[in-house]
Amino acid sequence: MALYVHIPFCVAKCYYCSFHSYAIGRENCVLRGLGQRNSLMERYVKALLKEGEKYSRSEYLAGKSFDSLYIGGGTPTCLTGGQLYLLLASLRELFGIPPEAEITVEANPGTLDSGMLRKLREGGCNRLSLGVQSFDSRELKALGRIHQVSDVYNTFNEARREGFANINIDLMYGLPGQDLRQWAANLKEGVELRPEHISLYQLSLEENTPFYDLLQKGLLAEFAEDTAAEMYSLAQGYLAANGYGHYEISNYAKSGWESVHNKKYWKYKEYLGLGSGATGFLDGNRYTNYGDIHAYCDAVIADKRPVEAEEIIDTRTAMAEMIFMGLRLKQGVSKKDFAERFTERIEDIFGETIQRLKAKGLLEESTSHVFLSEKAIPLASIVFIEFLP
Repeated sequence: MALYVHIPFCVAKCYYCSFHSYAIGRENCVLRGLGQRNSLMERYVKALLKEGEKYSRSEYLAGKSFDSLYIGGGTPTCLTGGQLYLLLASLRELFGIPPEAEITVEANPGTLDSGMLRKLREGGCNRLSLGVQSFDSRELKALGRIHQVSDVYNTFNEARREGFANINIDLMYGLPGQDLRQWAANLKEGVELRPEHISLYQLSLEENTPFYDLLQKGLLAEFAEDTAAEMYSLAQGYLAANGYGHYEISNYAKSGWESVHNKKYWKYKEYLGLGSGATGFLDGNRYTNYGDIHAYCDAVIADKRPVEAEEIIDTRTAMAEMIFMGLRLKQGVSKKDFAERFTERIEDIFGETIQRLKAKGLLEESTSHVFLSEKAIPLASIVFIEFLP
């Protein structure tokens, strides 16, 4: 199984961000070793550990093992090094997570220093995911990022010195005013760092963000789809030529460095989610915790489940979800895994849909898997819809 822990704090909200997070300002974050402890953060970490402790004693999880822990956000490195060490060490003990498991912490390059990195290593973190987004200072400013380009290089090199052998960097394309030349320059800079893993995301203008407000006012336009497709294609070719395998729609990795944790989602495995706004999927039940930090903490401290919403996933919906999650992977959906999970063959349930999409050149099929064609990757959402009940 996988364990996800959400840290909803950020120094500042980026202009495109629709994730569950709260901007708390530089004065309350550890920024190059300077900052102060925040009582809300202290309370939140205590609530997280109490929620984790309660799940660790649950009958359903008895005997189950975890091979990945992912601390995401928000910006987890807004916490102090001591808080992150406590969180990592305590969760590993509560759930019996072995040292060889993949243990990831997301970080903004502007919130890390050698002391923080050392605490992460001591706590058991063996994988960093850095929200780089761009190597162009103008693009970073336009996105509302708090870090500078120099922070990326300093943080990456310091992480290597502290022993991190598994680092992911996130890059974004389709940014306002960005052209192919600028995108190619970002890819080149990213590859020259030699990270083990690279995640690429097209900027999406989501509701309740400053960018979306600008879109509604006519001050920002949707990015041209044909240019975005060219950027995607450019990245595929460039990263492949530099030894990065394209194993999932948005993800590339050196051989043997694919994300263990994220593959749990794409293979439709169970996962436990802890924290405010976190989602989990256990025993056919998908739940989401309170997004309000105070409501979350109050519920946990009162020894109540901090769940705001939950849904029992019926078999037909689960089948569809396994299909479109699995189709994100380049290898596609395993026919064997589908049959083992549902005791029915994928061909018997979705045979007509598969054949129709194959005829359109959007799906391909082998004896063991059903997968997207190269033509269909930019149109993946259209394919996924075809499998919904």
